[in-house]
Amino acid sequence: MAQTNKTKEPKKDIQQETLPETVMIGGVAVFIFAIFALYPLYFQDKYANMGSAKYDFFKTAYTVFIPVMLLACACYLFLKRKELSIKKICQEMLLTDWFVLAYIIVCWISYGLSDYRDAAFWGYDGWFMGVMTQTIFVLLYFFVSRWFLWHWSYWWFIAVPSAAVFLLGILHRFNIDPLGMYEGITDEATKVLFLSTLGQATWYSSYLCIALPIGMACYWYKREVKWSALWGVFLAIAFASVVTQNSDSAFMALGGSFLVLFWLSFESNEYFMRFWELVVLCLASFKVIGVLQKIFEARTVKLEGLSTFCSQSTATWILLAVAVVIYAALYFVNTKGKMDIQKFRMVRNILYILIPVGIVAVIVCIYLVTTGKITGTFLNNIGYFNFNESWGNARGFTWKFTMRMFGDYGFKDKLFGCGPDAYASAAYAYDAASLQGFWGNAVLACAHNEWMNCLVDMGIFGLVTYLGSFVTAFLVFMKNWKCHPFMVGGAVALVSYFLHNFFCYQQIICTPIIFVAMGIGVALLRRKDEYVEE
Repeated sequence: MAQTNKTKEPKKDIQQETLPETVMIGGVAVFIFAIFALYPLYFQDKYANMGSAKYDFFKTAYTVFIPVMLLACACYLFLKRKELSIKKICQEMLLTDWFVLAYIIVCWISYGLSDYRDAAFWGYDGWFMGVMTQTIFVLLYFFVSRWFLWHWSYWWFIAVPSAAVFLLGILHRFNIDPLGMYEGITDEATKVLFLSTLGQATWYSSYLCIALPIGMACYWYKREVKWSALWGVFLAIAFASVVTQNSDSAFMALGGSFLVLFWLSFESNEYFMRFWELVVLCLASFKVIGVLQKIFEARTVKLEGLSTFCSQSTATWILLAVAVVIYAALYFVNTKGKMDIQKFRMVRNILYILIPVGIVAVIVCIYLVTTGKITGTFLNNIGYFNFNESWGNARGFTWKFTMRMFGDYGFKDKLFGCGPDAYASAAYAYDAASLQGFWGNAVLACAHNEWMNCLVDMGIFGLVTYLGSFVTAFLVFMKNWKCHPFMVGGAVALVSYFLHNFFCYQQIICTPIIFVAMGIGVALLRRKDEYVEE
C-alpha cells in the first residue's frame, strides 16, 4: 500500500530563509508559473510565426530569470562562504547532476571544435537549440533542482493550461476555431499540420507527451475523491487529444507511460485497480471521439490511419469491453478480500522480459520485409514494416542519410559532433545534392530523432551525457516514487518524452519543460525528509 495518500507540503517556512534564498525560491516559483501556466497558451500572429513567438516568450522569461538567480546565488554563496566548500557541494551532487554538468561541458567543447560556430551558437533559425540555449536548459535544471519548494497550487499550474490547450486542439479537429487560429488557411491538408496554441502537430504531441503522463501518474497516485474527479476530467480531455492530434509517435509514448505505471501497480491492489481505471478511461475517451467523428462527419478533419483506427475501429470497442470486464472482475475479487496482486510480480517480470524480445522480433521482421526475404504475408501490407525512404514521413531517408554522414565523420566529430544544432550546416556541406534531390527547396534542419540528432551534433560524448541525464533521473525517481506523486509523474514523463522524441526532436516548447520537470523531481528528492502530510 502507499505510504501516504496526500500531497505533501514542506515543513520549512520560506520567511526563515536568508534574503538570497527567498529571492531564488520566489524566482523559481514565478518562472515555473510562466513556463507551465502561460507559455503553452502564448502566441503572437497565429501560426505564421509560432516557433519564433514561443522563443521570444522563453527568451524574455530567462533573460529576467537567469541574471536574477545568478546574482542571488552569488550573494548566497558569499553569505554562506564559511559553511560551504567545494567538497561539500560535490558530496551533495546526485549522479544526474554530474551527467547534466558533463553534458553542458561537452556542448561547449563541441561548439569550440565546430566548423559551424556561427550556426551552433544560437542554433538553426526556428529551432534555436544552439549552445546558448542548451546552457539555459542546464541552468534551469540546476536552479530548479536546488530552489524549488512544492505547493499544491502547482497542480493547477500544470493541469488547467494543459487542459485548455488540449481542448482547443480537439475542437480544431472538428473545424471549430474559437480563437481564429486558421484565419487565412483554407487548405485542409495544411490545417491538419497545425493545432491549438502550439503550432505544428509534432510540437503539440511533444507537449502532450509530457503533460499527459504527469496527469496519469497523479490520478494513479492520489486517493482523495476531489482530486480523482479533477484528474479524471483532465485525463478524459488529454486522452481524447491523443487520438485527434494525428501523430503516431504519441501512441508509442502513451504505451510507454502505461508500461511504467503497470510496473509500479503491482505494489498494491489499489494501485492495480487504478491502473485499469486509466486503461478504461483512455479507451472510453478514444471511443467518444470516434462517436463524435461519426455524428459530425462533415466537420471532422481527416486524420491518419492509426488515429482513425483507435477512435473508430471495432477492435478498440472490443478492447474497451475487455478492459471493463477485467476491472469489474478485479473489483469483485478485491472487495471479497481474495486478491493480493503482489503475489503476481513474477508474472509482471516475465512480461517485461518479453518486451525486449518483442522489440528485437519487430526489428527482424522489418529487416526481412524490407530486404524482400519475406513476401506475400500480412506484414508486407503494413507500411511500418517496409523501411524505405518514405517510411515515417520520410524518416527512412533522413535516418539513413544521418547515419551515413556520422559514419563518414572524422575522429574529432565522432566524439564531439559538428556543433549544437549545426545539423543543417554540416548536412548540406556533406551532401547537398542528395538533400536537395529529395527535399527540394525545403531545408532538413535535424535528424527527426532527438537521440540520433544529438549523436551527430555533439558526438558520442554528447549522446552519452545527455542520455545519462535522462536515464539516471528516471532511475532515481522510480527508486523514490513513494515520496511524492510528481516523482511518479516525472518518471513517466521522462519515458514518454524519450519514446516520443525517438521520432521527433528538441524544440523550444517542450525541451525546457522536460528539464524543469527533471529539476522539480530532483528538488523533491533532495527535500523528501522535509515534507509532511497536509
